[in-house]
Amino acid sequence: MMSDNNYKFGLVTEGATDQTILKAILAGWTGNKKLITKELQPKPEESGGWAKVFQYCESLEFKGAFAYYDFIVIQIDTDFMSGDSVGEAYKIDSKDLDVKETVGTFREKIIELIGEDFYDEYSQRIIFAIAVNEIECWLIPVYFSGKKAKKNVNCIDTLNQVLPQKEGFYIDAKDDIYYRKLAKNFRKKKDIEKHAKQQESFSLFLDNLQSTIETAT
Repeated sequence: MMSDNNYKFGLVTEGATDQTILKAILAGWTGNKKLITKELQPKPEESGGWAKVFQYCESLEFKGAFAYYDFIVIQIDTDFMSGDSVGEAYKIDSKDLDVKETVGTFREKIIELIGEDFYDEYSQRIIFAIAVNEIECWLIPVYFSGKKAKKNVNCIDTLNQVLPQKEGFYIDAKDDIYYRKLAKNFRKKKDIEKHAKQQESFSLFLDNLQSTIETAT
């Protein structure tokens, strides 16, 4: 392991825009603007999606990545379970669960896919970024306060109510140029902490990130 904020992070995510947000959070949280991060899934110019996150976690490539990276961050949004295309092997029963329970249930499914023996060996190097319902919800406190800052449904639509006036664009098309602009809100650790206090799944990710780093140092 390398010292403190010079770790290498591998990113397993649904898409490029998720990677953009996570890179900004990791750099802001560690205070290292030159933090080494690598897109493992999807790779640049490749398509993504929740199914590919699960498939990657089951793969030999995932297991081999620990030879090159200090930590692997696994990101997934929980909203995909509302669709009808989820195969039986990937089914997750999160009905009527609160945020913490939902994150825990998705985490258990990912551990199952990784394999419990392998997870037990490498658990101190795996960080879960499970966003309820979508990672864009973590941006809601940047633009809203009070009760609305805690909103975690229809977050893209909610953001699009204010982004045209405040930033000059919408994010329906998942354009990474716009997400890089949004990610600038996570440059400083104090801002990350402030926003995460309003979004429980964001806060759970930071807790996991911090405890994992502390264990490694």
